[in-house]
Amino acid sequence: MAKIHDEVREQHIIYDVIVDCYDEDEELMGWYYYVAENLNFPIKAVANLPLRGGKTEQKKVKIVSVDPKSEEGNAIRLGVIEGDSERVQYVSPNVFVSIQTNEENLEIINDWLYWHDFDLL
Repeated sequence: MAKIHDEVREQHIIYDVIVDCYDEDEELMGWYYYVAENLNFPIKAVANLPLRGGKTEQKKVKIVSVDPKSEEGNAIRLGVIEGDSERVQYVSPNVFVSIQTNEENLEIINDWLYWHDFDLL
């Protein structure tokens, strides 16, 4: 499916998220701080989590954090936990199938998905 151009979203991202970024590392930092400073946790979601052998399985999860390694020049990853587990697993925002949250949280995640050419939630 072709990406629908969203001029308002693009302007918001350019002027509020990645403003003054001159290279890919700076852009990644812009995304890290935008996501880390603005998402309100926990967030209920359904995600396609990776299994051994390259398969995935849909699981109900709670998004609880942003991977601190994202600040070190790694791709943005969100920390999720399944059920009552305390083990945090870090995943890319594009693995989420659905999210139950407020409009602001959804907009932040959709901004990242849009900028990286993934379908919006």
